[in-house]
Amino acid sequence: MTRAILTCGIVLAALCAQGCVYVNREEKVVSPPPSSAGSEDITIREIDTVSRLAFADNQAAGLKNIARREDLSAEAQVHLVDVTFKRLAFEDMKVDVLITLIKNPNFSEEARSAIIDRINRLAFEGNRMEVLEALSRH
Repeated sequence: MTRAILTCGIVLAALCAQGCVYVNREEKVVSPPPSSAGSEDITIREIDTVSRLAFADNQAAGLKNIARREDLSAEAQVHLVDVTFKRLAFEDMKVDVLITLIKNPNFSEEARSAIIDRINRLAFEGNRMEVLEALSRH
């Protein structure tokens, strides 16, 4: 026991002699909860940012992650549909993002209308049918 205390004292003295001081200080920053309008704008900007990623796989993965969010506003859903059709290069990725959005419990009528209005932008009838079937199930 005495040896352990002596060892701790030596280590403490060595640290003090070298001038090492470790201070652990926590600061809490309290910020107000985001307003729904502000978070909607951020989500739209996030969709735009994801759509400008260099690789199509990353774009599709990012857009799918956003499409899964249950708090996604109708405006953000419509914007997601627009960006999906305009920016994703591969049709199977477009279909994947659209079906992910359709399966969202808060899928909006505005987004449904946006998909229906743009469905003919899908080149393959099989893909159009897959999206339309997903719409009819929701």
